[in-house]
Amino acid sequence: MIEKSEPGTSWETFITLLLKRLDIPTKKDIAFLHGRLDKLEQLLYQKQPGLKRTRPTMRRKSASSIVLDVIGKYPKGTNFKTIKTATGFDDKKLRNIIFRLNTIKKIKRVTRGIYKKI
Repeated sequence: MIEKSEPGTSWETFITLLLKRLDIPTKKDIAFLHGRLDKLEQLLYQKQPGLKRTRPTMRRKSASSIVLDVIGKYPKGTNFKTIKTATGFDDKKLRNIIFRLNTIKKIKRVTRGIYKKI
């Protein structure tokens, strides 16, 4: 003969009671929070009336033009260290840019490590 279990003594209720007491979220709680987050994201990304989004009119300069501007500030020429501190580029990137600018005749190598805008 099988005994009837009393209400509230099954394993499921024991586990849910344990999870609640230890403040551990259940799968149902997490799914509810995901649904709320999805609704919030949809509200954030909705196009709001009256607000116009405009594109910025200024474009970012290329790395080569930044280096060329720095070299152009020094009419007698400038060294590698000055260019590096002004631009913040690492050595390899800066050496490649200087090589490219020298190849296309935008700058001139005055002496070793000194560059001047043409």
